[in-house]
Amino acid sequence: FGGITPNSSSRDNIFDDIYILDTLILAWKQGSNFHPPTPRVDFTATLLNNGLILYIGGTIGHVASIYMSAIPTYNTNNNSWGAMSATGDVLNSRSCHTAVLSPDGHVIIYGGNIDGTTDQSQVLASLDTTVSPYKWSIKPMIGDNVPPSLAFHSANVIGNFMILAFGVMMANNSFDDLTNVNSKIYLLDTRNYMWTIDTLHHPDLMISSYIIGVIVAVVVFIAIIVIIVAWLKYLKFVIICYYQLDRIKLIYYIINNCHG
Repeated sequence: FGGITPNSSSRDNIFDDIYILDTLILAWKQGSNFHPPTPRVDFTATLLNNGLILYIGGTIGHVASIYMSAIPTYNTNNNSWGAMSATGDVLNSRSCHTAVLSPDGHVIIYGGNIDGTTDQSQVLASLDTTVSPYKWSIKPMIGDNVPPSLAFHSANVIGNFMILAFGVMMANNSFDDLTNVNSKIYLLDTRNYMWTIDTLHHPDLMISSYIIGVIVAVVVFIAIIVIIVAWLKYLKFVIICYYQLDRIKLIYYIINNCHG
């Protein structure tokens, strides 16, 4: 959905159509064009577990920003456009940010070019999609290894952790210096919105590791028992074979002696 084609001879072409890739046959098809949202660029698209895609932020080309309280949605179940309003904390418009879905149904956004301000107190926020209407909540930047203000970066969720990487760091209250790149990785625990330096010492993860260790130990023990049982059955088979062979030899000996 959306995007822009720069055109040097006239104004930029901004799109409001949506295309869907059928991964079974690797073919593109056009989605619904009935009441699509305003054409936009530099936004995020997040797929919820219920099949809705949320389009957050962005700009209408170089003309205007888009309100964070008005969120277009695309229903992948019936290929239809809709909209959802968002209450809660008031967020400034932004573009070139990231958005990920946490396991508890919150869309977490980070960074981006926040419109109309150099105040970075809104750099981290979450959208609760488990309530209607959705609700924004600005999160404080606390913990170890807190990242700088970033734009054009990437974000993914693995387990309960959001991972930030790459992007351009803010310099002189802007992201215009594209050589001021970020080379570090940052981790956010989505359960408490604390920035952390690793995932090894979290109690829940330690419990999970313990459970995994127990499972592995049980599997190994069962495998050893199976091997022992198989070996005993093999020995029994060998003993029976030897016993039967001795009987055959005895019978053969008796028959030969009787004929003698």
